[in-house]
Amino acid sequence: MNRRSFLAGASGVTLATLLAGCQRSSAANLRLAMVPNSVPAQLLKAFQQLPERGSSVAVTPQDSLLKLYSLLQDWHGEGNELAPMADWVSLADYWLAPAIRQELVQPIEVASVSRWGDLNQVWLDLVRRDRSGTPNPEGSIWAVPYRWSHLVLLYDPTRLPRQAAQLKTWADLLRPELARRLVLPDHPRLVLGLAQKALKSSANSADPAAVSGLNTFLAELHQQVRAYDSNYYLESLIVGDATAVVGWSDDVLPLLRQYRHLAVAVPLEGTLLSAQLWVRPQAVPAPAPAATDWLNFCLGDDFATQLAIFGHTTSPLLWGVDPQQRPEPLQTPPEIVLTPAIADQSEFLLPLKAEAEDRYGRLWQSLRA
Repeated sequence: MNRRSFLAGASGVTLATLLAGCQRSSAANLRLAMVPNSVPAQLLKAFQQLPERGSSVAVTPQDSLLKLYSLLQDWHGEGNELAPMADWVSLADYWLAPAIRQELVQPIEVASVSRWGDLNQVWLDLVRRDRSGTPNPEGSIWAVPYRWSHLVLLYDPTRLPRQAAQLKTWADLLRPELARRLVLPDHPRLVLGLAQKALKSSANSADPAAVSGLNTFLAELHQQVRAYDSNYYLESLIVGDATAVVGWSDDVLPLLRQYRHLAVAVPLEGTLLSAQLWVRPQAVPAPAPAATDWLNFCLGDDFATQLAIFGHTTSPLLWGVDPQQRPEPLQTPPEIVLTPAIADQSEFLLPLKAEAEDRYGRLWQSLRA
């Protein structure tokens, strides 16, 4: 059982049931490729039922971001007869740079995206890049964001000393009662990034070894870790194998509804961010009206509200919005909310130059050894 299927089961809803109305025939006038539930099925149905222009939607589901990336590579090569090319592919921002460098995607014309001007500058900075995939204010727009989440601490306070039953910062991960009771993501940039945030440094430092105290912090952190796991970390906490885990807010939020004894925190030093983006495969011709309609739909107020209700996550339109003005499902518990003050200290993981990537790789290997 992987993390995504676990959460679907916990909510009592299956994608297959809700997608019963989605088209998979050659008559579909909009094709999407995505990880199941990255767009809740209720929203796919709502788009198909729009009165002004009903559109049939064909979904090519892939069970991981890696498989979505492989799909882009297939379409860039000889194609994949079993999966007709999609108009839009859902891609995490971390994968955008290599997709641009390998020419798997094409720039997007956003003049017809009506709410584009309403997006905060943080989104333009994220998706405007040069041909090497590096953020560049003079570059092209390569993607349209439609949801985002942030890294949080999820923990069981009943397993902590009563007088200190709260975790508030990344530095709290070094507390002695968490020895061998911590699960971290199995991802070098995330682990090294949160360690740098704990030390009030950037998660995108060109040379992590130059961050004062980082090696010591990582050595102590590693002693706390029960496992590095990006798939089963929530289950580890629920069954009692771990006292604290680090995971994404949109994975954690539905769990907090069901397991009310758990607690959550967004570290005060700032956290790491992740966005889901729509990208256009390189070989797809100019977008049809339905493809443009889809982008406008994904940047609409109704989409933002229903994404919060059914997807437990946040629309780019809500970046920087006062927590009290967000949809109710994103307000509780208040400890999971990314406040504007913490958001200012938070970062997306940006592409690094080859020599910097090598430094991170060596540091990660040394840590795991």
